[in-house]
Amino acid sequence: MIPTRERRPLALAHGAGGGIDLNFATVIDRLGPVRDVGGVDYPGSGTVPRSSTALELDDLADRLVAHMVDAGHERFPVLGMSLGSAVAMTAAARHPDSVTGLVLTVGFARADAQVTGFVRVWRRLAELGEWDALAELLVNASSPAVLETMDEAARGEAVALARAALPPGGPDQAELAARVDVADMLATIQVPTLVVVAGQDRIVLPQSTRDLAAGIAGSEVVEYPGAGHVFTPAEAARWADDVADFLLRRGL
Repeated sequence: MIPTRERRPLALAHGAGGGIDLNFATVIDRLGPVRDVGGVDYPGSGTVPRSSTALELDDLADRLVAHMVDAGHERFPVLGMSLGSAVAMTAAARHPDSVTGLVLTVGFARADAQVTGFVRVWRRLAELGEWDALAELLVNASSPAVLETMDEAARGEAVALARAALPPGGPDQAELAARVDVADMLATIQVPTLVVVAGQDRIVLPQSTRDLAAGIAGSEVVEYPGAGHVFTPAEAARWADDVADFLLRRGL
């Protein structure tokens, strides 16, 4: 493995209800040997306590940039997933001297009726303590093709795994996702950008991610036609490889 100080950096911004390890395990596994990959969990994920106030994109973006600078990296690209794409864009807007590129995965510029409706159900189930039902809702974010392969036993196992992974701050992070509106920011992004679209996404509609790409001049787009909001292991491996290829081609 290349020593940490000699590896190019990559910052990570996770999705609502996720975490750095949960959302980026495959990326870390495949890129870690050649890149210094790092990020910070949002309040309520990992070991970070929940916030007593509403989460804000500016704060999450500033925390991420500060983490990378503290790790010795003055300039770095950011890989965002879902809500993390808005965090990544906000980091680029607020810290143009630090962020050198963006990879925006299943992201959106403005929370539409699909996102806000999903968040409404998510938060209501959390308020009622219906954690198994919430886990099943999140499992249902898999692509239709994946869901068709699951018998009752496999679905039950998937729900149990999702239930175990639910972070306490997931509802807070989802609430922020429902308030995302960075549409005015798109035209200001001037760094190399790759946008990843999941063609069977039922949380962030594919067209919402395509619209995000259309608003960023010169952005590249890669589509995974059969993917849902939650990637399969094979899709995650392809994603990691596409990220690595983009960063290499753009000299990031």
